Amino acid sequence: MADKPTSISEAANRGTRNSNLYVNIADKGTGTLAGDTVDSKLVKADRLLSFSEQMIREINTAAENNLFSAGEIDASWVYIEILRTQASIFAQNSFLQGSCIGPIKVFRADTINGKYTVTEEIDYTDCYITKIETTAVSEEGKKLDTLKIWFRFTARTDTLFFFDQNGNAQGQDVSTVDFTKGTLKAAGGGGGGGPAPTPPPA
Repeated sequence: MADKPTSISEAANRGTRNSNLYVNIADKGTGTLAGDTVDSKLVKADRLLSFSEQMIREINTAAENNLFSAGEIDASWVYIEILRTQASIFAQNSFLQGSCIGPIKVFRADTINGKYTVTEEIDYTDCYITKIETTAVSEEGKKLDTLKIWFRFTARTDTLFFFDQNGNAQGQDVSTVDFTKGTLKAAGGGGGGGPAPTPPPA
């Protein structure tokens, strides 16, 4: 029996090279992952083609006594790139209206015991989209329309989930920064070597 032809959407998501990063923009995505072998967190997530973020801590220096001390933290705009889907239209409209949206969640997923499982989750709270850019790539054998998005946030929580070689959950480590409260918090839940020290206020 001949194999069932691959649909355009399946081909676009299958490709020859695929990212294991996904993004959920305020639950507005349609998603392409479903079934018992997929983590439920990924059902509303869109494939993430590109992702970048940066945070900088400025250092206060006192030359008269050679004192170096930790200063303020500055978070850059977060940059993501997604296909032009239902989530991209929502993001575009939110940008035009200047709406506060959230949360925006970025996932890293890996196959563990035959199930596509979230191994890292970054949650951004109260987000404002500050810039959008539409890109169309047309090459032999490839046609890709994407939306590039830059956004700001007020709080960020990064959770790393740990598993042993048999795929058993071993806990999680969490780091959180909340710019509205000026607080930082790091907590270990096993797998990462135990609790991390709590840094000073941001």
